[in-house]
Amino acid sequence: MARIDEEAIEASELPWDYVVDVICAGAGLGALAHAIWCTDLELDVEFADAELSSEPSDPDTAAYLKSMTDDVDLPIDRDLELAVVRAKPVVVSKDRKATIEPFFGSRLRDFSARCVASPFGVIYSQIPENMTTLRSSGETIQAGILGDYRPETDRPGCELAEWLRGQIDERGLLEDAGTTLERLVFEEGRVAGAALATAAGTRLVRATVGIALSIGPAPSSADWPVQPDLPVGPTQVAVVSRTASRFGLVELLYSS
Repeated sequence: MARIDEEAIEASELPWDYVVDVICAGAGLGALAHAIWCTDLELDVEFADAELSSEPSDPDTAAYLKSMTDDVDLPIDRDLELAVVRAKPVVVSKDRKATIEPFFGSRLRDFSARCVASPFGVIYSQIPENMTTLRSSGETIQAGILGDYRPETDRPGCELAEWLRGQIDERGLLEDAGTTLERLVFEEGRVAGAALATAAGTRLVRATVGIALSIGPAPSSADWPVQPDLPVGPTQVAVVSRTASRFGLVELLYSS
């Protein structure tokens, strides 16, 4: 639920109506998952559940989204398969002399393209903090772990989508169902918040931590593909990202 934060509002030159920690917007499952994760971190989350177009009418918002994907080879078709990742925990060294992992821009671009193509993808205005560092296939990944979960049908994407919606409802994030993100609001060149269209009118909401966006519609039940060969064993739901990435993807996380 949004709150009025007089100090944060007074520190800004914009006429904010409310202040929250995080705004999550879009009908895609990535925004739902990030909203759940942030709520469980006891952050104040405003959730706008209406679908976001890949071509928003607001020119500043459109330009921002374009800038996020300029160097990404955008896929023609959406990928509706629920991704699986095997990973193990790693100890993060705080020693300044520790070896720095090499940066592979092509890997980051490939991951960004996967996120854009998937209804489980999410775009962040700021790189999320407080994620768990894991190691997968020789690469460091970041994961916001939502909890234990294992699909029981051969359409795990559809099943997980319903599970995420149930988790959102349990946390009271659907009290203002139908809220739409009209446009992003910028302050000093950075995303500072959003104009949200609600049943009570348009509200200007500041996000002090960041904004998470899922572009495009959520698939209908009949559109989800059959995935009969998921690995066996305990699994968790996680929003997975990469070091220095502003993209995330909901995946099933298995221990390697």
